[in-house]
Amino acid sequence: MELCYLVSISVLNEILAPLATKEARYRLVPGQDFVTVVYYGPCGLIKQMPFPVVYRIPEVPEDEGTLILMVAPERSREWSGFWTPVQKHLPSTSTYPTA
Repeated sequence: MELCYLVSISVLNEILAPLATKEARYRLVPGQDFVTVVYYGPCGLIKQMPFPVVYRIPEVPEDEGTLILMVAPERSREWSGFWTPVQKHLPSTSTYPTA
């Protein structure tokens, strides 16, 4: 069973903003079906991880009304530096177990 989180783009931006350092920066790229977290290092693009858009609230700004499903990405050195601090800040009320 994996944990997953249903969050808005704005919540994820708030979580990622304080994690930015000279060595790691994150940017969200919204799309029609996915929101991609792009990880930049000192030498440029390192990795990107798409999370599916599961719901859009009509007539609400995109950053607040777009809900994405976050499931822990593959276990790798690059993404453990992303996922571990992000998971600590995700709202506990947005946790849903998946099979």
